[in-house]
Amino acid sequence: MKKTYFIILMLLAKNIFSQDIHLTQYFIAPQTINPSAFGVINSFEAGLQYKSQWNAFTKGFTTYSAFINKQITSNRKENKGFFSAGLNFGYDKSGDGKLTTISGGLPINYSLKLNNSQFLTSGVSVGFAQKSLTGLNQTWGSQFDGFNFNSSLPNENKNQQSIVALDVGAGIALINKKNGKKFAVNSEPSNTLGFSVAHINKPKYSFSRNSNERLFMRFNLYESFNYCFNGSPYSISPSLMVQYQGRASEVILGTMFLYQSGSNSYITGINQSKTFGFGAYYRFKDAFALNAFVEVKKIIFGASYDLNTSTLQKTSKSRGGLEIFIKIKNASHLYKGFGKW
Repeated sequence: MKKTYFIILMLLAKNIFSQDIHLTQYFIAPQTINPSAFGVINSFEAGLQYKSQWNAFTKGFTTYSAFINKQITSNRKENKGFFSAGLNFGYDKSGDGKLTTISGGLPINYSLKLNNSQFLTSGVSVGFAQKSLTGLNQTWGSQFDGFNFNSSLPNENKNQQSIVALDVGAGIALINKKNGKKFAVNSEPSNTLGFSVAHINKPKYSFSRNSNERLFMRFNLYESFNYCFNGSPYSISPSLMVQYQGRASEVILGTMFLYQSGSNSYITGINQSKTFGFGAYYRFKDAFALNAFVEVKKIIFGASYDLNTSTLQKTSKSRGGLEIFIKIKNASHLYKGFGKW
């Protein structure tokens, strides 16, 4: 019965987001969904994310995502703008057929300084995506003999086992580093409103040699900010992401609550602040996620867990997926001796 539900799920997912790698903690690497949403708040970032989900359905999904980005021209008061560049990598394997997706992208953007606190950024991303399918565990309708599955019967597989496609995306973002509010002291002031379009070139994305099926463009609207309560060590970071792809949509809304303990002293190295965060995100009609992280000297460790709330809840028993990450931002103390960044 679980396998039956999983097959139905995979068929439905084709019209949802089967072509794209998705992570619950999308706010860890917003540049993976908008090539313009980096380079202003943090001049340097790098991170790794891992997710395992839907293992209640026999073989689930295993996803890895890595990224690095940095300002590549100087951000000084006399400069009107600067460039930033990055590199994104994704790996996903799912199902008994071991459907594997490998993707990579090179985002680059330009940030125009509107005033001392506001930046208008625009960016593009050029990358690739490769999908492959292992034939050992594939089954076909022609191998059903009327009563049972019979692997000795011929199958109708006339598909190619691997495809590679060029993928192009673009985006814009308005980033405010002050916004006239008292922001959290534990993180860089930020208020980001961004819009992006992925798969602009609508790459051909089908295993069938006779198909002209193409990947739908994905439209994304993203908003996030940090706000501190009257200069206290407590702060709040709400965010919202809305995506449309074809006839499908995805809406994620949530908030992180943060607390900073201690203060930094990078000169002596004696005092080191720590930031603790916890919160929840809701992916409409799909899952409720609990999130937590700790930050020490610009190194962040975090985890989340999805609780399934969709119509598959009875079969999944509410079990969604575990996701963990590590992220480094502006941590100059980690690369001293390697030259000036």
